[in-house]
Amino acid sequence: MLKILNILLLVCALIGCQEDKQDNYIITMDEQVCHDQSLRNIAMWDYMNDWYLWNDALDQNTVLNDFQSVEDLLANIKQKNPIDRYSFVISKQESDDIFINAQNFGYGMGNSVDETSHELIVNFVFDRSNAQKIGLSRGDRITEIAGQILSEVLTKSDFTWSGFWHTIDQSQLVEFTWRKPDGTILSQKMVQSEVTTNTVFATEVIESEIGKIGYLVYNSFIAPSHNDLNQAFAYFKEQNVDEFIVDLRYNHGGTSAMSNQLASQIGGDNVLGKIYNAPTNNANHVSDVEFFNLNNATHYLSLSKVVFITSGESASASEVVINALKPYLEVKLVGQKTYGKPVGMRMSQLCDEVVFAITHHNHNADGYGDFFDGIDVDCPAIDNVNGDWGSSNDAMLTEAVYLLENERCSSASKINKSQKNKLITKPSYRKLMTSQPFGQLSHEKK
Repeated sequence: MLKILNILLLVCALIGCQEDKQDNYIITMDEQVCHDQSLRNIAMWDYMNDWYLWNDALDQNTVLNDFQSVEDLLANIKQKNPIDRYSFVISKQESDDIFINAQNFGYGMGNSVDETSHELIVNFVFDRSNAQKIGLSRGDRITEIAGQILSEVLTKSDFTWSGFWHTIDQSQLVEFTWRKPDGTILSQKMVQSEVTTNTVFATEVIESEIGKIGYLVYNSFIAPSHNDLNQAFAYFKEQNVDEFIVDLRYNHGGTSAMSNQLASQIGGDNVLGKIYNAPTNNANHVSDVEFFNLNNATHYLSLSKVVFITSGESASASEVVINALKPYLEVKLVGQKTYGKPVGMRMSQLCDEVVFAITHHNHNADGYGDFFDGIDVDCPAIDNVNGDWGSSNDAMLTEAVYLLENERCSSASKINKSQKNKLITKPSYRKLMTSQPFGQLSHEKK
């Protein structure tokens, strides 16, 4: 079986962040505080005492002057509270680029390393990116970069991506050589640039013996995707789809409003106005119950059943959508167990930084929210990435279609069932969410 190491090719390429409150909270913008690290630390500590879900776990003997940054202070808090592998701090600019501007700097594709063949697998490509312009697409295998053969450099004991890119000027054209699924070898040059990240990767209708199956690949719950989702559901409504598959395999999360919109567009009249999420806070605060809301979307389906494709990267808002629909619809999962993030954050600005600290625990209408270890799948399947979205060679999609057609898992899925509960080391949520641009990678080969 392939061992995959995720290395995204641009900052937060899978974007997404909190299944969180959208109202931005200001911790402080006081100039005196912002120019004094000790005062920053005090402001951060006061905020955590007030809002942090696990504030009763804070060590009140912590010496705040010991920390050179707010991020160091948060790391200390998390070290003493192992359940929190989620909270993080990023710059205000990075936060704006992710959630507001939907822009990042890079080549415009997400990749993983096949550690058997030592090639880069193209997992997805953003629309109008340089990667798309030169012809790269999902399922391609990158074999050479700047004349360096990856099967040779990746096997070196001292290999690191940062060291690899240190020798290459990415401000200039860099040559990539890749192999298409049909065996064709291509080479083209490209340079990094600003990329506007689309969030709907595919909207297709699969003709089946049971009728039309709508297939939606959705990558991130951010505000700019509101119209993308509305257009996607307009298409599915027009096509009169009978069944529906939602592919969230690379979706790390996003805002509460967008996750609610997707869930509401799936369930439609079967869920609208009913409880979507019932978050709980620490003893200092009480959250309002969230109800299914179309977020001004005009197109939706009213399904009684839905199949989700998931992986260990399906996190936060992706998991909340699944959990929220379970009390009302027949919900099935295909692929791999989800990441495990039933808790959410609020975007809280502290000077020129934004604090994403856990502030609430999400629960569905049945009161269930205990999926810290992830949501298990009904039919296991591997992400083999053997072609573009909708390919008949996609093991996860094939399994999802089989499940709908036969109301049971395939024999191939039963073989994979032994891997279903396999223990894996999960990255911190910050690493999952904010991978560095290709060429400045923080995820090193291990």
